[in-house]
Amino acid sequence: MEYSAVKKILQVFTQRNVNLNVRLALFTFFVFVASILWYLNKLTYEYTTQITFPLSIVNMPKGKVLVGDPPKQISLQVRAYGYTLLRYKLGASLLPVVIDLEEAPLFSLNSSQSKQYILTNTLRNTISNQLKGELQLGVIATDTLHFEFTTMQQKKVQVVPQLQYTLERQHMLTGPMVIKPDSITISGPGTLIDTVNSINTISVRLDRLANAYTSSIGLGEIPQVGFSHRRVTLTIPVEKYTEAELSKSLKVINLPDTLRLILLPRTVTLKCNVPISRYKDLFEDDIVMPYVDFRDSYQQSGNKLRIQVETQPYAVRVVDIEPKFVDFIIERI
Repeated sequence: MEYSAVKKILQVFTQRNVNLNVRLALFTFFVFVASILWYLNKLTYEYTTQITFPLSIVNMPKGKVLVGDPPKQISLQVRAYGYTLLRYKLGASLLPVVIDLEEAPLFSLNSSQSKQYILTNTLRNTISNQLKGELQLGVIATDTLHFEFTTMQQKKVQVVPQLQYTLERQHMLTGPMVIKPDSITISGPGTLIDTVNSINTISVRLDRLANAYTSSIGLGEIPQVGFSHRRVTLTIPVEKYTEAELSKSLKVINLPDTLRLILLPRTVTLKCNVPISRYKDLFEDDIVMPYVDFRDSYQQSGNKLRIQVETQPYAVRVVDIEPKFVDFIIERI
């Protein structure tokens, strides 16, 4: 009997707790909905706040360049509807405010020609026109922009290729590597370009070249320095070669007029690598000239002279000489 009474009492309290939880959940829900509606209603009102915009500086004064980094940001007080400001506060992209230094009124600081400044209030119309129509410009919080200029100078410097290459087997260079233009004009602050003596190309690696190579290559960057050219043309003449054997008479150089030199033997055999296009020239022209230097006779022990070879650059590559030394006899005339 007592157990039944207790059970009924527990059921009454349980029912009351359920009703209380339901009422509490409903109350919380309606408070949340009311808060959202109140917040959305507030977003339809206009507000004034301060936003920091990125700054873009363009068109330096004629004959001048900036020293160091220009101002990067400008703070503006703007007025707009709440939902518009909320969008920007949540990270909407801001277009930079562009200031043209050729048109902006620049004032000298303490009569200095290098240190100058802009009073941003003089650019109010320019800045206001760049804001989206949903934003109305109020106070420009950044009241002054400071700049330091130096006179633009020019200098001509060589272009240096940053190049690594390998050739395909049985191929050779048939001429020097050519860069056009081989020099450019740079312009910028004198303190910067005075130390610049050459400009490097970007790094290029070429493997197993089997044909002539021509390509446009960019130049490396130098902050605050302008280039007359941003790219150059690089040419590497490459050709397949063939092997050839050639017999040539020895030439004697630096021999006094009062002496005659008898060489034994008088001719030598040369083994060469020659570009296919110049194979005929090897036998018709003097692109390979073996010789001995009489002045070496004062330094050599015995009566032998070392054979040397003079070649036209890139026309042929001598890989072996036979013999490498010759005997000689000196006769007076």
